[in-house]
Amino acid sequence: MADEDRMTLAPTEIYGRSDEEQQNGPRIWRPKKEEPPGNCIVYSLTIIVIVFAVCLILSLIFLRISKPEIETVSISTRDLIFGSNSTNPYFNATLVSDISIRNSNFGAFEFGDSSLRIVYADHGVVGETTIGGRRVEAHKTVRVTGIEAEIGSFRLLNRRGLDSDLRSGFLELTSVAEIRGRIKVMGRRQWKVGVMSCTMRLNLNGQFIQNLLCD
Repeated sequence: MADEDRMTLAPTEIYGRSDEEQQNGPRIWRPKKEEPPGNCIVYSLTIIVIVFAVCLILSLIFLRISKPEIETVSISTRDLIFGSNSTNPYFNATLVSDISIRNSNFGAFEFGDSSLRIVYADHGVVGETTIGGRRVEAHKTVRVTGIEAEIGSFRLLNRRGLDSDLRSGFLELTSVAEIRGRIKVMGRRQWKVGVMSCTMRLNLNGQFIQNLLCD
């Protein structure tokens, strides 16, 4: 009788959880980790700095405007006459120049008529002519040929030392030109002046130019 009234405290069989219960069991909610606000600010500032740097580099490359480069490529003489008499020294000749104008900008360079002067040593201007205006496209070099300038001692106010230079057979000359024009880059216009200064020696006996050197 005592055995019948005894309560069974442990289950007679153990049931495991089915596969469906394991798969569809209760889910545990975990809070989503969020980036700290400080990181977002750092990322934003980094992007802004990169964009600003790229824009600055592009502006330095495309918007930088430089003056045109001018130089005398070749020069020859024609109709040269001279006299080294100490009482009345003189010379006359025609110089024929070819010059180049280089535009290194991203926009075209346009200029009007400009002057080219020939200077004898430190005595003054002995000749002058005009370089016709034109347009030089971006990153192009234009060659202007056949620029004639008549030079002569009749332009000089002071002829001191001219007779000795004529007897030596050489005259030191300088070709000077200033070209003032406008460059347009991405809607931006700016005036620029290209300056040329070329030294040379006129060989009177050989009637040719030597030692041509442009700055």
